[in-house]
Amino acid sequence: MPSPQGKILITGGTGFVGKHLQEELRRRNIPFFAFSRREFDLTVRAQAEAVFAAHADATAIIHLASYQAAGEFPAKHPAEQFFINNLIHTHVLEAWRNHLPGARLIAIGTSCAYPSSAVSLTEDKFLDGAIHGSVYSYAFTKRLLYTGICAYNDQFKLDGTYLIPATMYGEYDDFHPATAHVPGALMGKFVRAVREGLPTVEVWGDGTQVRDFVDVKEFVRIVLELVPRCHRDILNVGPGCGKSIRELALTISQAAGFQGEVCFNPTAYVGIKEKFIDTGKLRTAYGLQVSDALAPGIQRTVKWLAANYADWKDRQKFS
Repeated sequence: MPSPQGKILITGGTGFVGKHLQEELRRRNIPFFAFSRREFDLTVRAQAEAVFAAHADATAIIHLASYQAAGEFPAKHPAEQFFINNLIHTHVLEAWRNHLPGARLIAIGTSCAYPSSAVSLTEDKFLDGAIHGSVYSYAFTKRLLYTGICAYNDQFKLDGTYLIPATMYGEYDDFHPATAHVPGALMGKFVRAVREGLPTVEVWGDGTQVRDFVDVKEFVRIVLELVPRCHRDILNVGPGCGKSIRELALTISQAAGFQGEVCFNPTAYVGIKEKFIDTGKLRTAYGLQVSDALAPGIQRTVKWLAANYADWKDRQKFS
């Protein structure tokens, strides 16, 4: 079993989650190597092989790398997401097999790959139905990644696990309305409204739609708890309950100090009415629990965004 103090190789380590993971690993004095696409491009097999070969002493791999964004991005770039993500994932799996077969792989999936018609989002239902059409290509590549991990576990006797997080939020997130997930997009809207003195902020939907959210720092904590413990598993990671978009928006509004009107738009597209992942397995099999409190993480993130507003107000995930 990999040691929790062994070296960790991180793909996608300079992105949103990767930055938080790096911070926590430094705090715990755990050795790691993270790299950017400019250093090693995982869509190029030779470069994926090179970085894994150079760090063949790693005892664990945390695979975060993917080409994704929220908003209208999946609908506008389905072919690019299919091509790029499948290259990344297949190259990572092959490099793992070739250079670090003794290392445990922890790959990060997505809850949008669950069947759109599923009522209870338990791990055994992950492949049991059609994906929502708005994210069909990206979500399929994440299902393919899970299938690949199972295949490499079976044929080559490797040890890979697949984690499915609730929607994350925190510092270094995407806050641009065109590509951000709901928490980041709303934080960007409310902080901008305060800075620019805007009288209203619009929120899509009537506010009753339900989703689940997890502070990225909580998620990173859970990941590092699981590295030495999980074994060829698939596991949801989240609070196990949903929050209304109204509660989310009002919590962000209060954290930002917004004094204007929050306008809910019931005519805007909002997707599935209620969706959150079941985390009973995380609690019963591993004894781990994710907090469902929104305010602490949102207050911390909004404070950070306000302090870094000049650098982040117009930053887009992709140029």
